[in-house]
Amino acid sequence: MSITANTRYRLWVNGKPVLSGPCKGDWYSHYYETVDVTEYLTTGENVFAVQVLFLNPYDVGEQYGNERTPILAAVSSPVGHRLALEGKICGLDGECLEELTTGTADWQVYLDSAYYIKCKEINCNSGGFCEDIDFRKEPVGWKETGYICRKAEPEEKRKGCWWDTTALETVLPGDFERAVGFLGKFQVKERPIPLLFEEEGILTEELGTEAFGRGDIQQKWIQIAPGQKERIVFCRERVTNAYMRYIFRGGHGGRVRFTYFEKFVKEGEDIPRDDYENGVIEGMSEEILLSGEPLIFEPFWVRSFRFLEIVLEAGEEAIHFYRPVFRRTGYPMKQISHIRSSEPWVEELWEMCIATLQNCMLETYMDCPFYEQMQFLMDTRLQALFHYTIDGDTRLAKKALWDFHCSMTPDGLMHGKYPSSFPQIISTFSLYFVFMLRDYYWQTGDKAEIKRYRSDVDTILEYYDRKVGESGLVEKVGYWPFVDWQEAWADNAGVPAAATVGPSTIHNLMYAYALQCGAELAEATGRNGLKQEYLDRQQAVCRKVQELCWDWEREMYRDGPEFRQYTQHAQSWAALNRMGTEEERKKMLRHAMRETDVIPCSFSTSYELFRALEQEGMYEETRKLMGRWIALREKHCTTCPEEPDKGRSENHAWSVLPMYEMIRKLAGVEPMEPGWKSVRICPHMEYLTDLQGQAATPFGTVEFQYEKKSETGAVCYIVALPQGLRGEFCLPDGRTRQLTSGMNRIDVQSK
Repeated sequence: MSITANTRYRLWVNGKPVLSGPCKGDWYSHYYETVDVTEYLTTGENVFAVQVLFLNPYDVGEQYGNERTPILAAVSSPVGHRLALEGKICGLDGECLEELTTGTADWQVYLDSAYYIKCKEINCNSGGFCEDIDFRKEPVGWKETGYICRKAEPEEKRKGCWWDTTALETVLPGDFERAVGFLGKFQVKERPIPLLFEEEGILTEELGTEAFGRGDIQQKWIQIAPGQKERIVFCRERVTNAYMRYIFRGGHGGRVRFTYFEKFVKEGEDIPRDDYENGVIEGMSEEILLSGEPLIFEPFWVRSFRFLEIVLEAGEEAIHFYRPVFRRTGYPMKQISHIRSSEPWVEELWEMCIATLQNCMLETYMDCPFYEQMQFLMDTRLQALFHYTIDGDTRLAKKALWDFHCSMTPDGLMHGKYPSSFPQIISTFSLYFVFMLRDYYWQTGDKAEIKRYRSDVDTILEYYDRKVGESGLVEKVGYWPFVDWQEAWADNAGVPAAATVGPSTIHNLMYAYALQCGAELAEATGRNGLKQEYLDRQQAVCRKVQELCWDWEREMYRDGPEFRQYTQHAQSWAALNRMGTEEERKKMLRHAMRETDVIPCSFSTSYELFRALEQEGMYEETRKLMGRWIALREKHCTTCPEEPDKGRSENHAWSVLPMYEMIRKLAGVEPMEPGWKSVRICPHMEYLTDLQGQAATPFGTVEFQYEKKSETGAVCYIVALPQGLRGEFCLPDGRTRQLTSGMNRIDVQSK
């Protein structure tokens, strides 16, 4: 069967959850899923049940305090509730036994007026939401076999009744519409990425209570007596994305509150994330009212949590509450790459990064699954880059490029987050589209895909060219030119303070680097004239930055021509643009790493700092930076947070940089040509004594094993390339050796 809906749906067969959808798109890309449900069928009666949630795009705006809050993380067509399903049940001989297609089969519909979606303060202006339901006003058991739909008589009102569905427009255009180019209300396309996985699990570990018992004495259910109250806090090892399932018996008049959260907090103190004795709970809460009938409550929206507080208040009837179960979900990422070392932090940090990235991948990349749940361009560029290191799968990245392409505005910028029902322009993020496209080219070598978007690159770069002022520098970028969440920029919402009084060095050098990347893409697709134009523009910006922003006394770039603030960001981008001499770049990076008044890069902007240090032969300096991630273990983090301190999210994929560093830089496995036609191995063993594992490439895995001899300082490198892949190995002194398919051994003596 193939299925889609406006705006979202969840499908059950015989009471068993099957999948959610549709895959996130927009008005020009409305996707459908195809799924074989044979395993869910039984002899006799079978029930196909779909819950459809329509999110009115005209209601999008203020979320907080709204009784039926708009959802920002999905794009709706304004036509209202729609369900389209096409499916057949066939016998083993191929004969059609039953047609399920909407407009043909006898579907029944119930308009649910007791279901409320709400926004809490913690997730305001975000994609996640909470659900409040009064089950005293709900049909119970409608997803199960044996349920009888009470159909409405013609004179009856809709309340409490099931109605015949109405066939409206088709999801595909007819011959005439196709011939004259008419666009229907849904531009239906096959889902471009795999179905998400769903794996069953059960909550077992409690914090501070033993409501369901412990050890070998485990109860399936507990009873809360009339008038009594029970509080239970469940704990997962790591943040988990899941569809929840709660089962109740009895409990008429009872009330249950569920609060999902990532960590315990204490005002004014930095406490371990799991300190339930001293911390308090700040999370997303939802409530249900029990009807007294046997009830299975399955929240419609995916939940993300490490901890779950459940408070049950019984009314005049006892509540029987069964141990909660869930279906963990996510994009089917295959973990092909892995890494090991005698240094314990390596594997611990690796596992934290893997879990973090996995949780930020559903139908799109997401900055975080807990509250925001949206695909932001800056975050997505990093997530795709990190994802390539694990299994080389590019399908989600390819979809992200298309998503952002569809968001292009007449001004020449892309939406900062997309798909989303609420437009938001973060002007600097469009530059990350150029960076992401270059990364995609190096991973795939797919010139056809680059050609599709090269006009987008030119449009973005032209927007910035129009912002060049009399000084020769870009200024007054417009919209929200965000760079980084910094306390020094708190009054400017993450915008460099220099941009409030004139040109920003960081903005200009980000633009210059985008020109450099654009030149590379133009050359790859046969537009050498455009390549030279981009390079000329890049050099013009860099010359002006050098002339107006270089501080000879501090040997660093100021954040603006007359703005004496200094940041690691400006020095990183300057190095990546190869500003000044090699010695000057080394000095400025050294100053940026050591001088206390220099604003440091956060987790989200550290990628460029790592790349600048690597480029200038200073990779040893990243040891201190890596220490910020290693210290997360002391805070009892099990996923990578937005920031170690004062970050909102405990699971934020822009923070999984160590995973990338381990494979691409410590192990040193990276493409030497776009599409991995050859491989370059440049290990960085500056602060490790041994390292082994394997790295995914499109042609198979590269296996590696490195070991330093403690008594001599000599290093043995063993590298095995898959059949048909060639490459080179970079020696510490800068020389290279050729690598062939199969086993290669390189012994390097100490200096």
